[in-house]
Amino acid sequence: MKTYNSVVSYAQRLLFWRKKFQAAGLTTAGLDARYLLLFAAKMDAAQLISADQNEIPADVSAAFDGMGERRLKGEPVARILGEKEFFGHNFLLNKDTLVPRPETELIVDIALERFPSDGRLLDLGTGSGAIAITILLEFPDAIGTAVDISKGALDCARENAIRHGVEDRLTLLQGSWFEPVEAQKFDLIISNPPYIGLDERNEMNAEALGFDPQLALFADEGGLAAYKSIIDRANEYLAGDGWLILEIGYRQADVVSKLLSDNGFDEIAKLSDLSGHDRALLAQR
Repeated sequence: MKTYNSVVSYAQRLLFWRKKFQAAGLTTAGLDARYLLLFAAKMDAAQLISADQNEIPADVSAAFDGMGERRLKGEPVARILGEKEFFGHNFLLNKDTLVPRPETELIVDIALERFPSDGRLLDLGTGSGAIAITILLEFPDAIGTAVDISKGALDCARENAIRHGVEDRLTLLQGSWFEPVEAQKFDLIISNPPYIGLDERNEMNAEALGFDPQLALFADEGGLAAYKSIIDRANEYLAGDGWLILEIGYRQADVVSKLLSDNGFDEIAKLSDLSGHDRALLAQR
């Protein structure tokens, strides 16, 4: 790891890395540098402002430099920090989980409007557990089941459930979609599955391709394989008035809507994100 001994104060070191990030073409250079320094220094924003002109300790400087080098190589800030805020809560990450995207908060918003306060939730492809845990935090009388094929992802979800105090209300199961789930009915089935076709790799940004788990990104059949598996069996597990909520790629609304209607779902709504792109489908039989 490189060292940069000429920079001595917090403010100088922050400026130094902000300029390096800007020179590398990072569009969020200032924010990236500040987040990394706050994490390295174990400070909040107010503490950093107060310490602005203080000499930066050698261990903090070394940690900041190491994270700065990783960012220059394209690693996302959330990956470096090992956590990401989602719906106002911080969630741990690991190499087997996606970084929760702001767009995914839309499907949580939808869920909160329709989920009964003492309901039963099933989250398929849970990853870090951010979706299921967030809903359980909003409804203290609800219970949930979360499934993922990746043991590493489930380990992360378990840590997050403990961190947020919902471990007693969230059952974690390893397997493919419904395969490990015993016969029962849920008020809500929700999923942000892999939905990128293998032929779309060239459209992906370098950060996603380089650092996101491929298992959580790509699906066979042009990105539709996961939807087919979920929709085909959803009715077995949905309560009579239960809802299915799926995050989708922005070009998939029509084809996934047809999969839903072909499987008996007759109330289907498309929902758009803040950019105006189709982002989720809400369905009920």
